[in-house]
Amino acid sequence: MKKLALALALTGLGLNAHAAVISHEAALNLETTEIFQNLDLAQFDASLGSLDAIAIELFGRAISTASITNNAAQAQNFGFTSTLNLMFSGGPLADLIALPLFNTSTLQGADNFGRIRIAAGATYQLGTVDVTNSLLLTVDAASFDAFIGGGAVQLNCESEVSNTQSGGGGNINVTQSTQAGCGARVTYTYTAAPETSIPNLVPEPGSLALLGLGLVGLAGLRRRKA
Repeated sequence: MKKLALALALTGLGLNAHAAVISHEAALNLETTEIFQNLDLAQFDASLGSLDAIAIELFGRAISTASITNNAAQAQNFGFTSTLNLMFSGGPLADLIALPLFNTSTLQGADNFGRIRIAAGATYQLGTVDVTNSLLLTVDAASFDAFIGGGAVQLNCESEVSNTQSGGGGNINVTQSTQAGCGARVTYTYTAAPETSIPNLVPEPGSLALLGLGLVGLAGLRRRKA
């Protein structure tokens, strides 16, 4: 019976399947706005197994510095607002997706109307904002085919920066310097293709003892022949 069990173990191969996750990323790269960036995300290799779920993370960053100079003859009240949105499109995205990064509608030291007072000929430093944001999308199973293959899914991202100012009788100079960047990450959850595994065959103690006796007997036989 033990010999039969050993023979079956030698010829039998175990099959197993398990859930696995793999991710690919298009790195964020800061550039002077306005920007238009291509984001390539590697497709899923179908030889790895059966695709179960797809998640896409869209993320971005913006750094902006601004100042206001009052060129009027007297001190003036000024209001200032700046916004930046990243717009993602292309590939499997059915609609344009907006990712807001900042809205500087509130100025430090502003009055109840959101205005700051600047002396004649003076420059008010609005400071620097450094903002990151992200959002997570789940891909519908009906769109999986667009993500399967040996190539890449390409997304596009562009920035939209705006600024508005008020007050000063038109004698105002706004300086703004902005950089922005986009990034994306795709995560594939899949059931790995079955893999074959060879059982770990460990001889029983009795088998080891028999092997030892056989070696001793063989050594004795050789001595008698000599």
